Amino acid sequence: MGLPLELDHQPAVPACEALTLRERRDYGETVQVPMAILRFELPQVPFWQRLTGKGFARFEAGDLLGILPEGSGVPRLYSLASGTRDGYMEIVVRKHPGGLSSGQLHDLKPGQKVRGFLRHNAGFHAGSDSRPLILVGAGTGVGPLIGFIRANNRQRPIHLFFGLRCIESDFLYREDLAAWQSSGQLQQLYLAISRSEHPQYVQDVLRQNASVVTDVIRQGGKIMLCGGREMARGVNEAMAEILVPLGLTKEMLKEKGRYVEDVY
Repeated sequence: MGLPLELDHQPAVPACEALTLRERRDYGETVQVPMAILRFELPQVPFWQRLTGKGFARFEAGDLLGILPEGSGVPRLYSLASGTRDGYMEIVVRKHPGGLSSGQLHDLKPGQKVRGFLRHNAGFHAGSDSRPLILVGAGTGVGPLIGFIRANNRQRPIHLFFGLRCIESDFLYREDLAAWQSSGQLQQLYLAISRSEHPQYVQDVLRQNASVVTDVIRQGGKIMLCGGREMARGVNEAMAEILVPLGLTKEMLKEKGRYVEDVY
């Protein structure tokens, strides 16, 4: 149109708190995909926030922790693997080549601080009813799913389909998952290992266990998926096949809040 176009977007950054790293667990170095479970201390919450549930006063797994890296005014969002009752905030972060936020988080040592804020994500909560869950995640996408299992003290039937590269290198939460199976918080764990003698992805393992998925759907259960777009595409194709005998589609389940995705 011959008109000058001036772009000067100044994003409004939410008020941030200083968050102190309590502890970390590192994975994935041997397969050149560094990942870390980072656990932060809860910040002091003012009285008015405790009353209103604002800020860090109240959150649950699936909500988002915004991190404002040094040298940038644009926050990065990470799904929480914990809730308020756990007494800490936990995220799982993959280090991306040249990634500003992921690089700074991976360099963080216990006792050091970052700036962050909380953002609620009500569309990706497990809920508190007793209907069974199918959880599907790969790599760092398992983070919020871990939070759902961690909070499952009522022993709701939960089936986790977890995709990883190498069982010796990036089996995130390995000991925790074994403990939760023993306690009844996790009914069954299904692993898909892509770098093995017989490589598999989560969509392959879903197809192999289609009867488990259909049983959960018949019981009124819910499917929750978290991870990268490529993984989500493969899972959606597998789920479309699995749902055919039930006369259902992903879209039909989505309309009823029984198929939810957190894809990045």
